Amino acid sequence: MTIDERIRAALLTVLPDVYPNIYTGKKLRYIVYQYSTYPRLFADSSPGAAVYSLMVHLYLPHGDNPTELKLDICRSLAGAGCTYPSVTPAHDDEGQHYVFECEATDGRV
Repeated sequence: MTIDERIRAALLTVLPDVYPNIYTGKKLRYIVYQYSTYPRLFADSSPGAAVYSLMVHLYLPHGDNPTELKLDICRSLAGAGCTYPSVTPAHDDEGQHYVFECEATDGRV
């Protein structure tokens, strides 16, 4: 299973609207994710594994209660093999925005 499939499968248990990199639609409740890849465990000048630095963004309208969704995202990511995420609020005039940061590996050795 690819890292995209793992992230998507985990987050779809929380909300049905999960998008990689960007969302330009009109929904008010959705998740966007992105990641950077870093090679690890080098042998013979080749990486034996990759570490992914994930950023997951939860968007909600002002007034929605985010408590359960935030916990569900943290638990789902941890259950998918990610480190337990840190959560940072990044709200603006358009709505609530929470950024979840964690890491995952691809499991290769």
